Amino acid sequence: MPESDRRQAERFPVTSGTSCEFAAPVGEDLGPTRIKNVSTNGIGLLVSKPVKAGAMLTVAVVNKSKSFNKILLVQVAHVTAAAGGTYLVGGTFVTPLTYQELTSLVM
Repeated sequence: MPESDRRQAERFPVTSGTSCEFAAPVGEDLGPTRIKNVSTNGIGLLVSKPVKAGAMLTVAVVNKSKSFNKILLVQVAHVTAAAGGTYLVGGTFVTPLTYQELTSLVM
């Protein structure tokens, strides 16, 4: 890499068969969010704003005591009004968590 390049790893050109299928800015912040439950395949969230079933969410999950953090892409499966003006959002991970990631998040 050239001396002026500050990248930590070398980048490589791609073949003509490689493409980017989707790129978009992250949408509206849903405000305060709590995790209600989680599995390797999906997550239940309590959010302060309604979202539509089928929507895609970017969700950052953290367990500080385990030094675990991960950004997940979640497709909303259902939305139900909950107590206190909140909404229960159930969603499926585009890429499931590994068992190790799940245990790092919940234990």
